[in-house]
Amino acid sequence: MKIYKKNHFLKILIIFIYLSCNILKVNADGTFSTIQPSTDIKFDKSNLEFVAEWDVSANSISNVVGSTDSSEFSLNYGVWGPTYNYLIAKNKSPSIKANVDYTFSFDFKLGKALGEYNNYQSMVLSFYIPEDIAYFPWEIRTPLYTTNEFSGNFASTSYQSKILTFRSTVDIGNSIMVLRINRATETGPTASSVYFRNMKITIPSKPITTPTDLLTKDSELIVIPKPPISLDLQDLTKCPYLTASDLYNWHDPTIWPNGVVPSPNQNITIPAGKRVLISASSISQTQIYSRIVVPVNSELIFNDQNFTMNIRDIYVQGKFIMGTSLCRYNSFINIIFHGEKTLQDTIAQFYGSKGIAVASGGFISVQGKQYHNTWSKLASNVWSGDRVIWIQDNVNWEVGQQVLITTSVYKDELDNQNEILTIKAIEGKKIEFTEPIKWFKYGSQEYQSEVALLSRRIVFSSDESSSVSTSFGGHILSSGEMQFAGVQLKRMGQKNVKARYPLHYHLGGTLNNSFISDCSVTNSYYRCYTIHGTNNVTLTRNVAYDAFGHCYYLEDGVEVDNRISFNLGAYVHTIGKPAAGASQIGETFYQSSELTQPADSAASCFYITNSWNSFIGNAASGGWAGFAFPNLPKPIGNHRTLNIIPMQYPIKEWQGNTAHSSGYYFEDGASIYVGGNLTFNEANGMLIYNSGRLGRTTYVNGVKNENNVVFDRLNNTKIFLSNLGVGYWGENIEIVGYESHDNTRPVSLFGNVWLHNALVNGQSGNILTKNSETTRQGFRFYDFYVQTIISNTIFRNFIHSTAATKRDEDNVVITATTFSDVFKPQFISATKNITFQNVPQSQIIGHEDVANSGSSRLFNFLDGDGSVTSSFTGKPGIPQIVGSHVSWWKFDDSCLFSTEWNVWVCNKGTKGLANIEFWVPGFMERELEQDPDSYIGSISLFGSGINDERKTLLTRNPGITGVSNMGWYAYFTIGTPNYLRIWTAQIAFGEYIFLAIPYPTGTTFTITSEYDYSNQYTYTITKTTSALAVKQGNGKQYYFDGTHLFLKLVNFMNTGGSWESFDRVGIKIPDVYWTYIYNIRATNTAKPSVNGYFLNLPDVRPSSTL
Repeated sequence: MKIYKKNHFLKILIIFIYLSCNILKVNADGTFSTIQPSTDIKFDKSNLEFVAEWDVSANSISNVVGSTDSSEFSLNYGVWGPTYNYLIAKNKSPSIKANVDYTFSFDFKLGKALGEYNNYQSMVLSFYIPEDIAYFPWEIRTPLYTTNEFSGNFASTSYQSKILTFRSTVDIGNSIMVLRINRATETGPTASSVYFRNMKITIPSKPITTPTDLLTKDSELIVIPKPPISLDLQDLTKCPYLTASDLYNWHDPTIWPNGVVPSPNQNITIPAGKRVLISASSISQTQIYSRIVVPVNSELIFNDQNFTMNIRDIYVQGKFIMGTSLCRYNSFINIIFHGEKTLQDTIAQFYGSKGIAVASGGFISVQGKQYHNTWSKLASNVWSGDRVIWIQDNVNWEVGQQVLITTSVYKDELDNQNEILTIKAIEGKKIEFTEPIKWFKYGSQEYQSEVALLSRRIVFSSDESSSVSTSFGGHILSSGEMQFAGVQLKRMGQKNVKARYPLHYHLGGTLNNSFISDCSVTNSYYRCYTIHGTNNVTLTRNVAYDAFGHCYYLEDGVEVDNRISFNLGAYVHTIGKPAAGASQIGETFYQSSELTQPADSAASCFYITNSWNSFIGNAASGGWAGFAFPNLPKPIGNHRTLNIIPMQYPIKEWQGNTAHSSGYYFEDGASIYVGGNLTFNEANGMLIYNSGRLGRTTYVNGVKNENNVVFDRLNNTKIFLSNLGVGYWGENIEIVGYESHDNTRPVSLFGNVWLHNALVNGQSGNILTKNSETTRQGFRFYDFYVQTIISNTIFRNFIHSTAATKRDEDNVVITATTFSDVFKPQFISATKNITFQNVPQSQIIGHEDVANSGSSRLFNFLDGDGSVTSSFTGKPGIPQIVGSHVSWWKFDDSCLFSTEWNVWVCNKGTKGLANIEFWVPGFMERELEQDPDSYIGSISLFGSGINDERKTLLTRNPGITGVSNMGWYAYFTIGTPNYLRIWTAQIAFGEYIFLAIPYPTGTTFTITSEYDYSNQYTYTITKTTSALAVKQGNGKQYYFDGTHLFLKLVNFMNTGGSWESFDRVGIKIPDVYWTYIYNIRATNTAKPSVNGYFLNLPDVRPSSTL
């Protein structure tokens, strides 16, 4: 029987519905409470630990045999136990709000009558920093809060109640409850027990009132884009189940072979060329359908009705339609996938089992009711016990739906404070839940926990019996056009089975009309949303929570021109051991049956193997990283023979993305991590992943060409509660518009770096971050061969930590990498327009004098407008050169030494900064790493009226950076080499170094300069008449006065072109030039060199008048 169009009345009704469905309506749903009830946090044997100095056993705390009260437990003491013990909570306490009365209560009784050794006098309730619990009972640290010693009726053998009211004067975020139990004596010669029940902390009830400080924007500095306010347009006259006479009911026997409707256990093929409609009455809602095939030119269409369908496999070559873009279904539809774990292809060849596969040329559309926004952010703080929250956006969510509130702590996986709650009432931006919120959630101006809707009316899930124990759920795979919207996918994905993911674009090439919008993936066994070998699709307004392996997943490194916008990923887990490591090297993982994709050892919310895609308004909570950009020198998987280099593609578009609560497994881990290396074994194709440092250079179209180098650029980015905010091992990065809050460091950046328009906040108002186990730094300058400019940046709330033993490990704004004598800084760092807010002067620069470290001695940066140092110098607007603790940096009388910062600060004036390296073949060369204490002399300033000694040490590890346009005097305690090469690594156009080196009287010289890669710039340096003539010359002259050889070092390759420096906001950092060399060959027949060195030369600086 064919299905015909509905009557005229129905058409009018549908048009009315269509007009009313295009505006987001804010309707009240449910009844709000006016009083928030009290909340009990209960304690029993399961969540308490018995601690004492001795007499502790597995039986020290136990359930009471025969008791029907689950809250009842006993403390069991042996003979001659200590006079006190502790009960320590295994779980963190609720947040405690200042100046609010909480109660701690319990019932207590003695196990035997009061006696000399059975006398319990008092107790003390305290709350400690969680990390301090590890020191119990031997070292008791100062608690965050403690009550006075309290007594009660502790002398009875029948239960007596004790209620203690306590009030803290400060807010307490993360803490552990500790109850100290005091006895009059030791426990005596016989064993004894005491009993507790109904132990709890009670959060008091309170009236529910609208906060006065609701946020009106989510960020202070940057702008994070949001999706459109309106709902997607609907035209319910275009619903697929309303179409004309070519639509047939599934239960119509006339369309099936032999006139019989197929049974669920058959392999069912939709009749060729037919459009078949499934309604609630068409199918069994309890039996499991084995396999359905939709052939080319056939369509399987679902009605907009409430129903459940149990299925193993569906293979779509034609069309599968359950709602469309213009007709999103409002019914509650459940599709449940069944099937035991197998690697056989039961759907179709290459498509696996237990799911839906859409062949190339096929089409699938599953689109349920639109809930908008799918996620928002808190508009105010939320405390333990609260049941009502306010969010920043109007939503049309419904009573009974489940909502996620993401964590406000740093180590998401190790301290899970994400919460799923059920809506009791909702109106606009106000939501009440059926249960209390357990953990404090931060929602102030710096940042806010995300609030996401997990429920949808259409649910694709896997049956628990065949899925949970094996992590083998259903999967949706499409090689054709796929449209999913308003669908929840629950317990989907097949762990460690490649290509079996909840929602998966698979080898689709360039698609034209494909998207996944406002869906949710929850409790996923393997990934969330995958784009594999597919371009030009949109993932927007989706939510993902609790997934194993990378979540939003670009698979092979060839996926480009996709738009990934307004999505949330949260609580993402690595597969197996998380990638760690205490150095830049990271760890290496190999493909195996237990780790099919070794990069899942660093599973992140967003995994981006090719950057040429658009990322707008996404948020990542948790994961090894929030956004991971691994380096792929070649595509992998199905595309490994394709001749492109994925890691060379720049980011197409990055706007307004945020991340938090990640980066803590790896010393150099970050919430945005551009690093790691994913390759494959050429012989067997097996994948290999290393999580550590690997650089990348990005080019136009991903094609290597030194004239087409392009910068990666991150616009309007926010990172909070992270180790490193952005970790970028690449060569060229601009971060413009950036907020960093409560991160160990905001960034770790390499290559050419510009950080502009930034807010770096060392400590927010989030009470969960107080008493942090780590200190925080504003920016750590790197030690060599980078170029870093920081401009228009605010540093806020860096306050001295009493636990810090070194300046550069304190809560301080500017530090540097100063551990090495091999890796020593050139002029590589500069600042401009820096502002400090609530930063004491002592915390602006934290330079440490590190023994035997050239990078410590040569620490320097240019304060381009004096804004960093003006609180010390009193010279705002005047550029300053900042140099380390050694007197080498005191180049004129304007220089001031800061004992707080341990640095010299000097007016820049006409000076610059330059770097050279002395090379002695076979003894001192770039490639010959030497011991850090291999001292061979010193280098001092001379001339310019300098009469005192201003020097630093030289070691066999080459490299010296200092102030240019000055006299540098090099003295070698080992003797002056008879053959010395000087690499003018960094001497900017128009600048020079006036170099003096001692030689014995009568020495003659042959001096040349040359460029390693061309003889065009080879010059013979000729003798002139005076040292002054050398200084005033063009760099092609030398002079020897019988004691000192004078040279004016310049780099003849430099012409002043823009390509010779890294320039931003009027600041220039010269490039290091590879490699322009001066060669000095010295001969003396009267006092010849010994083994290549002129020995026993006097250490006398040249004249101060030069």
